[in-house]
Amino acid sequence: MNIQPPVTALFEIEPPGDRLQLNPPLVAALGQAYARFAATGQDPKHFEIHISERKTQEADEDNGENTIEIAFSAKLPRGTKGLGNAGRGGRSIVYIASVSTGEILREYLSR
Repeated sequence: MNIQPPVTALFEIEPPGDRLQLNPPLVAALGQAYARFAATGQDPKHFEIHISERKTQEADEDNGENTIEIAFSAKLPRGTKGLGNAGRGGRSIVYIASVSTGEILREYLSR
């Protein structure tokens, strides 16, 4: 018998759909990621923030699985096509955080 511990969602939208409830590790991870991003000196208004959960069965946080990914993606100028990793607005950065504590485990810069 495989008994899994209860899983807490990173966030939930509460009825009637106008409130977003974040779990504590995600809030901690967002705070740390934003502080690190702000230290780069880049202007946040040129970025979008994307949050995703990286999951696999029987994985651990050391190899980047079962973690939170917080990406600061550079916005592309109007009329420009591409991936949006780097441009006049700045360089994209991805932070990987622990899903259980919110601690930032590592970061990746765009090329």
